[in-house]
Amino acid sequence: MQNTKMTKYSTKTINKVSYTFITEEIDDALNETIDEVTAKKQLILTRKISKDSVIVEQPLQITLSWLEQGKVKRKVFTITMRTPGHDYFLIMGLLHSEGVIKQLKDVETIKLESGEVTGEGKYNEWLIKFTNGFIPDLSSLDRYMVSYSSCGLCGTTSLKTLQLKTDINLSYPEHKNILMAQSILLLSSKMRNEQGLFDQTGGVHGAALFDQQLNIQQLYEDIGRHNAVDKVIGALLALDKSLQKAPLWILLVSGRISFEIVQKTIMAGISILVGVGAPSDLAIQAAKQFDLTLIGFASNKGFNVYHGDWRLTNETK
Repeated sequence: MQNTKMTKYSTKTINKVSYTFITEEIDDALNETIDEVTAKKQLILTRKISKDSVIVEQPLQITLSWLEQGKVKRKVFTITMRTPGHDYFLIMGLLHSEGVIKQLKDVETIKLESGEVTGEGKYNEWLIKFTNGFIPDLSSLDRYMVSYSSCGLCGTTSLKTLQLKTDINLSYPEHKNILMAQSILLLSSKMRNEQGLFDQTGGVHGAALFDQQLNIQQLYEDIGRHNAVDKVIGALLALDKSLQKAPLWILLVSGRISFEIVQKTIMAGISILVGVGAPSDLAIQAAKQFDLTLIGFASNKGFNVYHGDWRLTNETK
């Protein structure tokens, strides 16, 4: 498994006041008219001031720079809220997920443009310089970002935009009956055992990439589920691993499965997406369109398959 060490700027220490209560029964003899449901009162047992760790949430501005017709062009790509740490992977994954880049060599440098590096972790403004000769096509991205922000991923428009961004076909014949169905039962506990930030704060989502043998290849945590996924994908790109026609990868995410998570999964060429929560209807539509195996409500007791059951088998290999 790749290094998933937390950065010192991912959490901060705060003061908190903790209350605990005990429940005391009310004597019905004192009030014969009191309703049985409300015949209890809460008494404060303890009140304690202590230290606690909370997850850090800060804005990240991504600016793009490239050479076109002899002139340097710049464009603010996005400002997103994230947990500081592994920003390089987050940026690479986000650019790939949005169809701006396809491979590591499209990017020449990623560097901190401004933002004081302090205990507050202000790694906030990053400049991405593309390789000479690489001109990003941002027209489809602009249309997508408008629909994304104005109507919360409008169904038909979003699906058409995704189709324009990629010609990926996940229907690899060699994936038929490739994964034991019982394997899915093990994923959530495997990821949970590696979630150090969640143990420390209880305030982050996680995303983990498994291979066919259920080894964790990448695992990242972030206050945003989509950011955790971008960090996983960006880490693969940074290792210069091809995401097109990828081997069998299984991506597990905490919480629900939105269209955005499905989009990132498809763009990365990952053929199985598993969530511990429910998928949205638009997520299911996209999974069907690109033949992604989509699994929700995954636990150690069972799961639901919303599309792509053909990749699973109950037969021992």
